[in-house]
Amino acid sequence: MEKKELYMIGNSHIDPVWFWNWEEGMQEVKATYASALERMKEFEDFKFTSTSTLFFEWIEGILPEMFEEIKQRVAEGRWEITGGWFLEPDCILPCGEAFVRQGLYAQRYLKSRFGRLCTIGSNVDSFGHNHVLPQILKKSGMDAYVFMRPRLDTPVFVWEGADGSQVNAISLPAEYTTWFHDPTVKNIETTLERTKGYEKMPCCYGVGNHGGGPTIENINSILSLQKASGTPGAPFAAYGDVSLRFSSYTEFLEDLDKSRLPVIKGPFEKVNEGCYSIDSYFKSLNRLAERRLIEADCLMSMAACAATAACTSTAACAPTPAGTSGEESPAGPEWMKQTEEMENLWKTLLFNEFHDTMGGTTIKQAREEAIMQMSGVCAGAGKIKALAIQKIVNGLSTLGEGFPLVLFNTDSQPYDDYVETELEWFCQAPLKLLDADGKEIPYQRIHTDAKVRHTTLGGRRRFVFRAHIPAFGFAVYRTVKAEPALCCNNHMEIDNPAANVLENDFIRAEFDTQTGALVSLVEKSFPENEGTEGYDALKGACSIRVYRDERDAWGGLQGRRYEDRNETFRLISMEKVESGKIREVIRVRTAFEGTTLEQLYSLGAQEKELCVENRLVFNHTWTLLKAAFPTGKACSHTEAETAYGTLERTITEDTSEYYMQRFLDVSDGEGRGLAIANDGKYAFNMEDGRTQITLCRSAIYAQGNSAEWYNEKESYQYTDIGPQTFHLILKPHGKKLPRSEAYRIAQKANGAYEYLADSAHPGREQITQKSFAGVRGTDDRAACDVSNVRIMLVKKCEDDNSFIIRLLETEGKDTAFMLEFNGRRYPIQIGHEEILTLKIEENAQQPVTEVNLLEWTLKKDQ
Repeated sequence: MEKKELYMIGNSHIDPVWFWNWEEGMQEVKATYASALERMKEFEDFKFTSTSTLFFEWIEGILPEMFEEIKQRVAEGRWEITGGWFLEPDCILPCGEAFVRQGLYAQRYLKSRFGRLCTIGSNVDSFGHNHVLPQILKKSGMDAYVFMRPRLDTPVFVWEGADGSQVNAISLPAEYTTWFHDPTVKNIETTLERTKGYEKMPCCYGVGNHGGGPTIENINSILSLQKASGTPGAPFAAYGDVSLRFSSYTEFLEDLDKSRLPVIKGPFEKVNEGCYSIDSYFKSLNRLAERRLIEADCLMSMAACAATAACTSTAACAPTPAGTSGEESPAGPEWMKQTEEMENLWKTLLFNEFHDTMGGTTIKQAREEAIMQMSGVCAGAGKIKALAIQKIVNGLSTLGEGFPLVLFNTDSQPYDDYVETELEWFCQAPLKLLDADGKEIPYQRIHTDAKVRHTTLGGRRRFVFRAHIPAFGFAVYRTVKAEPALCCNNHMEIDNPAANVLENDFIRAEFDTQTGALVSLVEKSFPENEGTEGYDALKGACSIRVYRDERDAWGGLQGRRYEDRNETFRLISMEKVESGKIREVIRVRTAFEGTTLEQLYSLGAQEKELCVENRLVFNHTWTLLKAAFPTGKACSHTEAETAYGTLERTITEDTSEYYMQRFLDVSDGEGRGLAIANDGKYAFNMEDGRTQITLCRSAIYAQGNSAEWYNEKESYQYTDIGPQTFHLILKPHGKKLPRSEAYRIAQKANGAYEYLADSAHPGREQITQKSFAGVRGTDDRAACDVSNVRIMLVKKCEDDNSFIIRLLETEGKDTAFMLEFNGRRYPIQIGHEEILTLKIEENAQQPVTEVNLLEWTLKKDQ
């Protein structure tokens, strides 16, 4: 008879927010952990498994005596710590750096409190798992991962990331939570039924979601089943000789024969896909918070570089060979005190990227609290950014003609594109604009955000111009009170009123005058199409499609309606609102019943993509809107940004939703297609030759799947009702688009630069532009940057005053390159699709060191 051994995992999945607020969640953690400790006193074989270091932080703060008891049980081996992250997040939608911070803060906390790291990642309830996680887990000190959604036919396997990183994975065959005797028996039976042929398998028990943990009844049920094992008519005899043991994931993985495990690659997605699109405002706020936190770290790093005065050239920093000395501060970089605030800001973000919060399935009250917390993150990071910018510019001498206008770029590629600025300027005074070399450059005056028109005192001036900002650096432009020779549209006149075409030397966009729809978007010029009319990425008219969507918050249909209404928005007006030598803008206003949409299509004279600002006022319950781009059925290959990676899919017949982050590129077999960047959307689908971006979805808050749930006596509130603003960038391409271009337009859509209209003042350096970091070829003669390697982040090291630099390889190529940082040059190797983290010591003469995502050398504490 086949022998089967089930490792009974006593646990309690805890949602800190869901159908309750976080304060109640903290109480449930306290009660659950108290219960688990009591069970250990009552049952000597009982073991408990927990996740999420946030919960330990809560207990340490409110009940230090309980925390000490937990530490004792951990040391005894009866309390197993899994997870290794701050909190169980949504594992699809957060950015890559957010996953890094989950492990960075959690593992360092565990090391400081328990003297050990967690080696088993655990996230049983997240709605899918992105394909980069094996690498992130591995480089965060974990070599195993436990999840439940989706439930796979292969319960144990090796999960391999795109870079080759591998972790042992457990896909739980049954539920993570059981309440009473019968559900406990049912979970055991389900595990046995789904794992025929396996000798060993974990099986969870314990009350979860709102906490609770293993109950006395749970434990007594298992004890009674243990005693009955091997007797005539024993439970589960149909599955063989079944034995049960109180255990842990650690013990199961130690006993598992890993040599024969199958290897699985790719993401586990399309779980509760309605969560990709619900609650647009929260998702856009989350995107903004992520971006501001990353920029805050980068700008503080620039300020620390500037404070060392290691490079004083008047242009980009002149690199020096590795190992040679320059003008370095013996004390190392001078960091702003605000670096100490970053951990708390990141933790607030991570708390609100919890899978039910990020997935839009909490009650409205909990969601509103999340909005307040995330707004605080945005404000806090914004304040740090402003202080860092001030620290940098205050070290510069900005004396000279006129007033300094300092532009900042935190990307590892130079910014050569259009900049909009608004500043205080006497309304009747002329304005001349000078670049970083002191040369007058053209600009175009545009309408200000402030709508009051002063004619005698004060005033605001807004203008757009093309600028160059060095990679990871700044450039000082100047505004002068003098008559300009190159200003156009000073009275915001319209040079060309034609409202159906936007065109420059690179692309042509055409609109239908009857509907306002974008009907053609042509890339006009590239070497492969010489002598042709270019490549039109659109095979028909774009539209906003209206769906009747009665799905629940998770996207469950429950026998209700989800269908395209085949309705269209009606044109209200279409007109040219900006037209000059620098830029033209067409404004299209449309409406559908009580929902309105204003779209501002803009094209600069040298832009190769069309920018669209969308101002939507959504007023339909149980409705979903999609922006549809008719790219043609041949465009079935998709490349979408995910967390520190890009996910390729070929989508033909499937019309359901997939996830993306900042960009999506769709193309045909020749690489021709359309790239779309966004600043807060996460869902797309392919249907009837259309690429569709989901814009909003009005489901009922926290309405799930239960029979006869609707009650006319109750009042219901719907997500996404009201105004929202979002940006799209549309880039047609007649050949395969380099990933560097997709990342460039993604940066652009999400805000690629900062600026400060500074006052004139003395300072220690008289420079007009500087690059603090960049990526170059290994050949000194190489004229171009290494476009497949990007600097994603520069921050202060958690342990000392060193710099931490995070890089990403984006094209799937092992690459040798030169990292330029603060006037020095370092030869670096990066693997295909690798997330590489480097440490540059306080003493810049020390060699650069590769560290893991915990910022420790690779052999330490792993």
